[in-house]
Amino acid sequence: MISKLFVVRGHRRKYYQDAFEHVFQHALGYRVCFFSIEDRLVFYTIFAIYSRSYGIVVLALALMFNHFHVLIHAPTSRVMSQFIGTVTSTYVKAFNRDSGRKGPLFEKAFGNSPKSAEKKIRTCISYCYNNSVEKKLFARAEDDRWNFLAYIGNRHPFSPPLALEKASKYLRSALKDVDAHVRDQAYLRYACIRRLFKNLQTMEREQLIDYIISCYLPIDKESLLNFYKDYDSMLLAINSNTGSEYDIKEEYRNDSDLAYSEMLNVVARSSYARNPHSILSASPAEKKRIAYSLKRLVGAKDYQISRLLHDEDWLSIGY
Repeated sequence: MISKLFVVRGHRRKYYQDAFEHVFQHALGYRVCFFSIEDRLVFYTIFAIYSRSYGIVVLALALMFNHFHVLIHAPTSRVMSQFIGTVTSTYVKAFNRDSGRKGPLFEKAFGNSPKSAEKKIRTCISYCYNNSVEKKLFARAEDDRWNFLAYIGNRHPFSPPLALEKASKYLRSALKDVDAHVRDQAYLRYACIRRLFKNLQTMEREQLIDYIISCYLPIDKESLLNFYKDYDSMLLAINSNTGSEYDIKEEYRNDSDLAYSEMLNVVARSSYARNPHSILSASPAEKKRIAYSLKRLVGAKDYQISRLLHDEDWLSIGY
C-alpha cells in the first residue's frame, strides 16, 4: 500500500492508493445546501453520473441538510480531488441559477480520511449511513431515503411497486424521460425534475423518486456487501454500531436536525413552496418575518434559522 501526501488548493491531505476514502464536505458556515427533493435529486444524479465517468467505487453516500458524506475509492489522489470538485461545482452552478444567489456554497477544501483496514472500513460504513440517526432524524439507518441504504436491497423501498398498466400517462411519460437521461448519462436539472413531477399524484410522485434513485444508484452493491455476509447482516451491523470518525473535524452540536426538517416543511406550505431556496433572495425585512414565523411555529434556534436563511443579520434588523 502506497501512502502519498498531496496538496490541493493549499490543503495537505493523505491519500493511500488501495484505501477507501471517507470524504466530508460541508456548506460554508454549515448553511443549508439541500432545501428540497429537487435539490437532492439534482445533486444525487450529478454525483452518480460523475462517479461513473471518473471510475469511482462508491460504498456510501449520505446527504444531510448542510453537508454530505461519501466513502469512495478513486484511482488516484488527483482523480478524487477532481471528482469531488466537479460534483460540487456543477451542483453549485445549478443551485445558484435556480435560487438567484451568487458565489460559493461549499467550503473550498473537503475533508478526507483514508480507511484501509477492513474493520475501519466497516466502522466508516456504519458512520456514514447512521448520520441521520445520530442527528435524531430516524430510528434506523434504512429509514432515511437520502442515505440510499434501503435501495441496496429494494428498488422501491418508499413507495408501492410500479404497475405500468395502472400508471397515469404523466407517470409513464416521466419514467421514459428518466430512462432517456440515464441512457444519455445526463443528470437531472431543476426544470426537468419539476416537469417530471407536474400532474403526478402523491403516490406516483413517491414512485418516481424511488425510480430515479434506483436507476441512477451509484453505490457498488457487490463491493459494499463483500464486507458482510449478506444484506440483512449488513443492516444488523449498521444498526448495532453507529460507527465513529476521529480523523475528520466536524462541528459537534447535540441538537437534533429535526428543526431543519420542520422549518423546511413550513417553507413548503408557504408562498415559497415552488422554489424553497428562493427565500435566500428575500429582502432583509422579509427574512426577519420568516425567521420569527419559524421561531414561533417550530421553535428552531437562532443559529439554525440563520443557517436556513444564509443570513445572520436578521437578528439585528428592526422594522
